[in-house]
Amino acid sequence: MRLKRRVAEPANSHALEASDDARHLAMEIAGLQLARRVDPVGMRVVLEPEESAWRQLEDLWFRVMVHGLWSEAAPGTALLTNRRLLVRLRSGEVLSLWWGSLVGFDPDLSRSHVVLDYGDGSPRVVTGPGAAQVAVAGIASLYGVEALTTHPALDPIRRMAPTVG
Repeated sequence: MRLKRRVAEPANSHALEASDDARHLAMEIAGLQLARRVDPVGMRVVLEPEESAWRQLEDLWFRVMVHGLWSEAAPGTALLTNRRLLVRLRSGEVLSLWWGSLVGFDPDLSRSHVVLDYGDGSPRVVTGPGAAQVAVAGIASLYGVEALTTHPALDPIRRMAPTVG
């Protein structure tokens, strides 16, 4: 029993840290907190003019639905910007997922995933603790900053008390 608790604590801790960071990201996007400096050079990606990097995420998994079945999870890192989600898979492939091209956006923080649907029959899903930050960036970019206070998908991070420290 004790061993199970020790194994579960790091994952829980990582999820709590990600939720805290998602709240901080929302405050930064709303202009209520100083924004963190994020350097896209570290991920070896190029941003468009007027595109701002908001967060770099580690330990993200990416899947694509093909013929009704989700592909195997591909691990990678991500860069969140005001215009897109850039994913660098461990294989080296870089995916550029533009917020403005989405026809469906389904964040589910209770399941730690965000589904991105481009209307091409192959929805994509990102999973992991960083789903909270992806949800915040997507909601702000797609629905406006005010949606950060009203979108029901963000209720789980609104209900959690910020950690002190």
